[in-house]
Amino acid sequence: MGAVLQRFIETIRFDREAFVWMDFNDRATGDGLILVLITQVLFLIAGGTPLLGFVTGFTDVLAAFVSTAIFWLVYSAIVYAVVKYLFQGDGVYAFYLRVSGFAFPTLLLLLATTRFLPDFDFLAALLGSLWFLAVVAYGTHYIADLPLIKAAAASGAGYVGWVIIQAIRSGLSLF
Repeated sequence: MGAVLQRFIETIRFDREAFVWMDFNDRATGDGLILVLITQVLFLIAGGTPLLGFVTGFTDVLAAFVSTAIFWLVYSAIVYAVVKYLFQGDGVYAFYLRVSGFAFPTLLLLLATTRFLPDFDFLAALLGSLWFLAVVAYGTHYIADLPLIKAAAASGAGYVGWVIIQAIRSGLSLF
């Protein structure tokens, strides 16, 4: 786990070496999933789920894990599709899974922003997500050989795509 933590720190510092490692190491996909699930555990605890709740409320915890894993898979797929088919960039889907997995713990910043901006949910979510989006954009810039602005657009498109999918899934009208 020490190597994963070291690569995570390199990733959130935007060290190119971390992205090169993700590019050539298939194990990084599983490591990214582990980081996603650990982050979800921390979100559950911060949300008031007691440690015993992981046993007694197993179905709720499992649903939270599945929902988070689906976000990870769908977000990565949207970013990959935008890069590949809209911007004609390079890369494989597994790399985008790795990058978003290693970027996922930065979403813990959401806890701080919602604490300081409780009346502005959307703004707090956006501010809390910026680091995540920046890490994914930098990884996309590395692998896809795109200008950073296009990589940032692809990263943002993944987030917007997820919001649209969630709105459709929940039956809300966007317009």
